[in-house]
Amino acid sequence: MPVYIGIDWSQAKHDVCVLNEAGGAVAQFVMPHTAEGLQMLERQRQALGVSPAECVVGIETAYTLVIDFLWSHAYEQVYVTPPSVIGGARARFRSSGARTDPSDAYMIADTLRTDRGRLQAWHLDGALTQELRRRVGLVRHLTRSITVRIPAKTISHSG
Repeated sequence: MPVYIGIDWSQAKHDVCVLNEAGGAVAQFVMPHTAEGLQMLERQRQALGVSPAECVVGIETAYTLVIDFLWSHAYEQVYVTPPSVIGGARARFRSSGARTDPSDAYMIADTLRTDRGRLQAWHLDGALTQELRRRVGLVRHLTRSITVRIPAKTISHSG
């Protein structure tokens, strides 16, 4: 029994919606962007009694630890759904175009369920690319966390 998982990604937390084959929501939750938050996804999958191979996962961005987590836990069907695709799908659900993070997670999951044939699955990066991404991520982290302070020079005038 495949399930369709939509993940609305943000910096601090992710809204998740899991749909069955008929489009019914079988789980909705918010997971923090932490190791414990990612384990919430695993626990929910196990509670539903489905294997990672039965999960079709959609997320808005490819360059995130969530993708790395999914690949490392044998999720094979991962799709990156651009925000423009989700924005275009909003009209199918409400005429106002209003959005919330939970509604976007639902739309991502439902788009996978109904239109997966028009989307391209994301493929795991090669070992060299993965290593480069890790190193670039480390450099970014260090650059953001290091603050260089130059003491103000005292200028004295002799006269």
